[in-house]
Amino acid sequence: MTGRTENHISGGVFFGFVVQGHTVTLTLPDRPDPALAGLPRRSAMFAGRRAQLEQALAAMSPEAPGETAGTVVVTGLAGAGKSEFALQAAHRALQEEGWFPGGVLFADLHGYDARRKVSPKSVLGTFLRALCVPPEYIPPGIEERALLYRSALDALAAAGRRVLVVLDDVPVTGKLRYLLPGDASTATLVTSRHSLADLGALTLTLRGLSLEEGRGLLSDALRTALPDDERVSGEADEADLLVKLCGGLPLALHILASLLVDVPTRPLSHLCRDLKDTHSRLPMLSREKRAVTAAFDLSYQRLTKEQARLFQLMCLHPGTDFSTEASAQLYGQSAKETERLLLDLARRHLVEPREPYGRWQQHSLVRLYAWQLLQSGNDSWGDGLVRLLIHFHEMATLACESLFAPVEPHSTAEPRFTDRASALQWLEAERRTLVAAALWAHKVGDDLMCVALAIPVARFLVEMRYLEDARRLLTAGVRSSRKDGDGYREASLLSSLGVVLREMRKLRKSVRAHYRAIKICRRLEKTQALASALNNLGLTLHEQREFERAEVAHIEAARLFKRAGDRSGVARALSNTGETLISLGREEDASHAFRKAAKIFQKQGDLRSYAQALGGLAKVTRHNGEAEHAVELHQRALDLADGLFMPHERAVELSNLASALISAGERDAALAAQHEALDLFRRLGDRRGEALILGNMALVQQTQRKWNKATRLHTLALEAFLEAKDNHGLATELRSLATALLQQGRNTEALENLELAADLYHQTGDTQSSIETLSLVDQVRKRTGCSMRPAASRM
Repeated sequence: MTGRTENHISGGVFFGFVVQGHTVTLTLPDRPDPALAGLPRRSAMFAGRRAQLEQALAAMSPEAPGETAGTVVVTGLAGAGKSEFALQAAHRALQEEGWFPGGVLFADLHGYDARRKVSPKSVLGTFLRALCVPPEYIPPGIEERALLYRSALDALAAAGRRVLVVLDDVPVTGKLRYLLPGDASTATLVTSRHSLADLGALTLTLRGLSLEEGRGLLSDALRTALPDDERVSGEADEADLLVKLCGGLPLALHILASLLVDVPTRPLSHLCRDLKDTHSRLPMLSREKRAVTAAFDLSYQRLTKEQARLFQLMCLHPGTDFSTEASAQLYGQSAKETERLLLDLARRHLVEPREPYGRWQQHSLVRLYAWQLLQSGNDSWGDGLVRLLIHFHEMATLACESLFAPVEPHSTAEPRFTDRASALQWLEAERRTLVAAALWAHKVGDDLMCVALAIPVARFLVEMRYLEDARRLLTAGVRSSRKDGDGYREASLLSSLGVVLREMRKLRKSVRAHYRAIKICRRLEKTQALASALNNLGLTLHEQREFERAEVAHIEAARLFKRAGDRSGVARALSNTGETLISLGREEDASHAFRKAAKIFQKQGDLRSYAQALGGLAKVTRHNGEAEHAVELHQRALDLADGLFMPHERAVELSNLASALISAGERDAALAAQHEALDLFRRLGDRRGEALILGNMALVQQTQRKWNKATRLHTLALEAFLEAKDNHGLATELRSLATALLQQGRNTEALENLELAADLYHQTGDTQSSIETLSLVDQVRKRTGCSMRPAASRM
């Protein structure tokens, strides 16, 4: 027999349900009991997250489309501010008129704290009591409770009393489904350290705050407690550093703010100094019951043995991010098994996936936490680190061989890099890691590994114009080879360092590095290495406009290369000699050098170097007045080296092609080549190359009598030459700019530029250009009647 029980509450929403064989009719209140289900207070110190906050609100809006549109999952690393974000979103939503007239149900499940964890069954009981379901009608089982809970929410939504459900700190459990409403109207906001992708909800992943957002959080926190506190605005750089040292983690920044409030006289710089010490950073990020380490502990304690082991080892990666392949070397297992564990860690936000897939990173504070665990444990990790460094050396060597000296594979085994593009892609992805690995090896005294990494990686860095990275790497390599007593490697790395310093326009330092390399090679009687060092020295002397000395160095290098039987070396020295002979005005000798070099490269099948020699020959041809033939040679060089030239080499050849096209009167084609070269130079960060292109583009505008455009381009070129520290190029550009200014009647400005150009020519040793420019100054002054500038303003 089925009985019927009725329970009426004055005012509210009527609905019926069956429990324990009885039909129960209840009238629910308009809003849940705030004493049981009230929303906690939100913080006044909330920064950033604006776009994600708007996404969450849009999803919770009554007008949001879709069956699951009202469910929002907020996920991220411990301390990322998930709970506060949810409170901010919930309070905002409750303030929207008509969105949630039925109020809010809130529960903190403490999902990662074993002592405080609340079960979904218990939460359902609390929610049902908040909805004023009499205790005697709350079923004992979780299934029945969930049914009653969903029925109540559905009835409230149908009656226009929509409720917002907020579930904070939810663990990964299949029982979470019992807490999710069943209707399509009730909105749910969930926070978790795990990725809850199986819910089919809008997922918002919170990461570290930006510098601006982090600085704003610190400022708001201090000024809330101390309204007159100006430390953040007064020490803006230090505030940014604090945000960086904390990786933008809100929990860490709130703790720092509390420490600063404790002692109002404490400067931010003092806190920065203490936080820079990685050994004390995590202990410092603790105050009373709030600690970054404690938050991480709750996540770490839920890992399996295998997950925990890999998590600890990830902190050994030398770079800011790492690949699955490199992680497998550290872990000592297959890439497939390592990937499975990395995905487990990513779901817990203890590592974060990066683009492209297969690359990962750790938050800086998580990395420190893992390092502390690794140090305090008993497991050995040295073997894994050795495997990783050997892996980097082998892969870097293979990648550079594929990139710079591609040959047909001799073995039947599948090559590691199928083409130059895949080799370049790997090197680009691992660039920072490779540099960091070599610098780390030098720091800990593994000099052999430092040198082994520096030799292949440095060439890639130079070719791709990562000059500062190359300088740091080669400097460490030189010191390690010296400590290891390897004079031959020291000389080789010194010579490479000289090349880098030349590209950085540190010409005097470059010369010193080359002479040190030459001295070592002479002492060791290494003929081929000596030839290479002399050849590189000649290039720097050329940039110093010491053309006669440069020619001597290149000729001596060619002779030594020939003695060593290095035909390619001979050809390289001849090509460099040709460039110097052009600057000396000896076009016939230059042509002979380039033709001889091209013949050698062609016989050896070195198309890349052959194309470069053709480009040099084209420059001689243009200087001889054969512009059309020069264009043909440049185009042939580009066609031959298609896919072989490195980006910087292609940019240089396009620039030279453009000069030939201008001489041939093909302005549109010249402009197209200039734009492509300019884009390459800018992408590579080569300000000097950019300056040369901008200056040549300005000259094209001059031929078209577009003086204003020419002036703007010349000005941009001047800025680039100034930044590139090329005084001779700056002088030439000032002289060209003066021409455009004179055409606009800006005679005084033109004279000032010409006088400055003459001074710069004189400083760089180009006496002839200085004399010619001063002669031009006199001509302009006589023609325009402009007086000489005051002597006090002369350089």
